Amino acid sequence: MRRNQLLTLMLFLMFVINTSAQHRLTKERNALRGSDRLIKQQVEFKDPGSMGKSLQWDFRMLQPLNEEYTLDYFIPDSTRMDTLCGMEHLTRYYYKLSNDSIWAIGFENSTTIMDYQIPELRLRFPFGYGDTLCSSFEGSGEYSHMFALSVKGYTRVLVDAEGELLLPDFETVKRALRVHTQRYYTETGRDSIEMCLDTWAWYAEGIRYPVFESVKTNIIKKNRKQGEQGKDTTVFTTSFYYPPELQTSQVRTDPILENAEILQVAETVFTEATMLPNPVISELYISYKLTRPAQIWFSVHNNSGVPVCQTAPQTKSIGYNYTTINMSNTLTGSYIVYVHVDDMVLQRVVVKK
Repeated sequence: MRRNQLLTLMLFLMFVINTSAQHRLTKERNALRGSDRLIKQQVEFKDPGSMGKSLQWDFRMLQPLNEEYTLDYFIPDSTRMDTLCGMEHLTRYYYKLSNDSIWAIGFENSTTIMDYQIPELRLRFPFGYGDTLCSSFEGSGEYSHMFALSVKGYTRVLVDAEGELLLPDFETVKRALRVHTQRYYTETGRDSIEMCLDTWAWYAEGIRYPVFESVKTNIIKKNRKQGEQGKDTTVFTTSFYYPPELQTSQVRTDPILENAEILQVAETVFTEATMLPNPVISELYISYKLTRPAQIWFSVHNNSGVPVCQTAPQTKSIGYNYTTINMSNTLTGSYIVYVHVDDMVLQRVVVKK
């Protein structure tokens, strides 16, 4: 009897030691926080690889695609301290912090506003290897005060891998967690298409926000004759590197005023722009004039904020320049074209027929 008790005690202690050694995301160390600023740099897409434990990801050699830009978190309304805003690319994304959970509740920019009647569960703490969250979401909004929009779908969040992460500047993260978020849209914007947005985020122990992300967007095709799922089409892939040393707190500048100033500067560089034809059927021809040399690239997003295509960054000379975007594979509806001018962003709207 005594021997069995000793064995039970040893197994219990081993369980406690192994559990305490696990890297888990917690509310205290990983929840979104107002007045935080992250620096993001878009890089070439890195395939997330397999699921499992004791893996190694080598991200030391990254090919930058564009300049760094900021993601600011702040409290937009002092009377609602449980609501937080993340702002990037002139778009506000709203989150509700409720006890141990983070919920996405909507977004807005100069052309589109979307409120989720059924919010999307993004994270719940604590969250460790093998943990899974499932939720549905549903939202409605409007585009340019002209017509109604709606989104609907479901989300699955899974910590599907852990291991060693090798980052630039020879920095090694011994204990990294990978969180895979799969957001499946059964309805997007005004279209009844189905779309899947996969995001893989790598978290380093002791760092509040991800240090690396990979994103892939697929259009889900159905077999019309048999009603079965057909072959998916990948329409967008990219990755982001978040330098850990540039994840800072206590942002002193007002992100709204700061972005307004950036917009004014960008418009003095990127001038006389036309995007034709609009509505577009297949090829969108963009003509513009630069008042100084700049790195230029374009990304196209649907009304749900999902990226559907982009051009490669190019350094363009002063004067008139031209770019063509192939939109033949995009579906009918309205799109936001983000114009990236060095580390500044402008936005335009085009309609696909």
